[in-house]
Amino acid sequence: MYRALNLTCLPLAAALAATAQSAAPVIRAERSFATHAATHGVRSAFLTYTDSTAISMENGQYLNALAQWHQRPDSKINLQWAPQFAAASADSASGFTTGPYYMRHPDADTLLSAGQYTTFWKKNSDGAWKYLIDFGIQYPKKQYTAPEAEPVTVSVTPDPQANAMAVEEAFLQRYKNEGIAAYGAFLHSMSWLNLNRYKPVGGADRFRELISRMPAAPQFEPAGSGLSGGKDLAYVYGNLVYEGRRAHYFRIWGHTPDGWKILVQVMQ
Repeated sequence: MYRALNLTCLPLAAALAATAQSAAPVIRAERSFATHAATHGVRSAFLTYTDSTAISMENGQYLNALAQWHQRPDSKINLQWAPQFAAASADSASGFTTGPYYMRHPDADTLLSAGQYTTFWKKNSDGAWKYLIDFGIQYPKKQYTAPEAEPVTVSVTPDPQANAMAVEEAFLQRYKNEGIAAYGAFLHSMSWLNLNRYKPVGGADRFRELISRMPAAPQFEPAGSGLSGGKDLAYVYGNLVYEGRRAHYFRIWGHTPDGWKILVQVMQ
């Protein structure tokens, strides 16, 4: 959740063009969130758009994000972001976006930092969009590029038997046996990998190439999960362990005609 704490666009396949509008509500929610931050300040934006049950992942701990924001002071930092890749559930009440962000000092042109956020959203009983998890990575600020005007979207299909943790465990079992090769069965043609210190990439081939750069095979320890009302999007978060270092990961799954696929993987 670097965009909060540290105060390569893909071509849209013609076959998916008709589904782009389905993600419009979650894209609007993300843009409203960013606009609020720009006009009323970062703290006010997060207090407005954070769900009461939202999770904050910090230094090996899992905290209530809204409570954390109530404890933070106001800041004059200029934090801006925009969605780059998105999907919405058939329930019309949940979805995700991921995209680049940057931070500047007020009235300054020089970037302080840049990175990629990933947010999973849910519309509450009052009809307001709130995020459940907001998690991100940083990369060298000189690599920052603004996203295209309209995000790429991907369609998903319901799975009546969906169980988020079961989906994750199926992948982890194969990963235990096959290592990085296991991704072959679980990547979508539009999968994103947001790996800390690297500019994010989209597409199965670039995903595999980037994760292969890690100095050691990371181990994943799930800590929690969630499932959309449409049973077509799921997320899992937990500990990431490699080279004796402990951090966090966040994985978003989407159900497709070819089964459950990784849509976004964030590795701190």
